[in-house]
Amino acid sequence: MKIYGAGSIEDIKQCLKLGVSGILTNPQGFDQYFQGKMTLEEITKSICDITDLPVYIQIHGKDTDELVKRAEKLHKISSQVGFKIIADKKGFNAIYRLQKHNIDCIATSLFSLSQAAIAASVGAFGICPFVSRSLATGIDAGAVITAIKKSYAQLEKAPEIIAVSLKSPLDAEIAIKSGADAIGMRYPMMEQMMEHPLSTKAELLFAKNWVNVLGEDVSYTSNFSGLKGIAE
Repeated sequence: MKIYGAGSIEDIKQCLKLGVSGILTNPQGFDQYFQGKMTLEEITKSICDITDLPVYIQIHGKDTDELVKRAEKLHKISSQVGFKIIADKKGFNAIYRLQKHNIDCIATSLFSLSQAAIAASVGAFGICPFVSRSLATGIDAGAVITAIKKSYAQLEKAPEIIAVSLKSPLDAEIAIKSGADAIGMRYPMMEQMMEHPLSTKAELLFAKNWVNVLGEDVSYTSNFSGLKGIAE
């Protein structure tokens, strides 16, 4: 199971410390974290400056030609730059042309097996099925991912299934259980996934044992004393 990081520059730095496989971006993140102070070229360079992993920049355009021109311009910044492109007619045509030049592209905002089939046909590096947004509209995101995974098993080289639009650890678990190859998220979501109330309770309960080992300081678990039970 791969994880792709996302978020602000500081968030991305934290993601990199956790061994992510690459960086994903989208315009919501550009708006939230860069607030109109940087061009797309400057944003792309600022991310590439802190990692040598693949960086997938989401792009837009009125037609296929515009998407391709924008991608080719940004790809000159670094060979590590790939692209997220909306899964629609102009987007799939752009992905086909870019992949022919070995520029990796991800078909994003993807909601159906039909779209996934086209993504495979045009040679997309990956797809980004949306989980939370699908669930909110009554689409069974888990079933869609499972169907895509099954159909892709027949291909010699299938697009990587990178589930995104994850609003909670439960969304991430739906994607993982359904067969996604990877999940993409911002660092705060990774923080949520690292924690569990029972893990926290176990640490506090273990503190009652650590305190009786000579030289061990457990003052950081000052609220353990009222807990009853054992950690195991």
